Amino acid sequence: MKAIPDTENPIVLRTDFTDDQAWGRLCALIASPIGRDGFLANVAFVNDRSFADVNSEALRFSIPANHPHSFIVIADCSTFAAPEQPLLVMDLLNEPGRSFRALPTRIGAIENNLSLGNMGFEEFAEDADGDGVFRGFPGEREEDYNVTTTPRAPLRRKPSPPQTFLGRALLYAYKLLRRKPRA
Repeated sequence: MKAIPDTENPIVLRTDFTDDQAWGRLCALIASPIGRDGFLANVAFVNDRSFADVNSEALRFSIPANHPHSFIVIADCSTFAAPEQPLLVMDLLNEPGRSFRALPTRIGAIENNLSLGNMGFEEFAEDADGDGVFRGFPGEREEDYNVTTTPRAPLRRKPSPPQTFLGRALLYAYKLLRRKPRA
């Protein structure tokens, strides 16, 4: 089996190649802005036939120890066989191999929180329903996961001024050095 590519963002890996249109719709849904804030899933889609029919167990053992992400999302035959298209989300860090399924519109929340370390894998896995599918946390509404038309605007913060004398002095020196010489 080919090595899992090293990507900047966590991977959504396709292992079922029976329906290209379904894969395209799934990718579009995962990449869509979700909820009123328009949250986006920062993922890399891997559509490589060398991963055809690879099961999660074989995949788990083929991922190098220095893989930069703590989880992987897999679009397998079970994903495309079910109407809701639940993807397999597999832990690679704390309990390698532990998994649950998640609806495509939930991948952004999972990716955002796991990538930032706001939540742990186990929090999502434990809130999967009786079918093993994460559909959201208790108290969340379906509207929280509706596809929206515009992504959320990136946060642009003005840096706060240094609070110490040394910090202010270093900033002043930096500005002096960056100043363009007068002609």
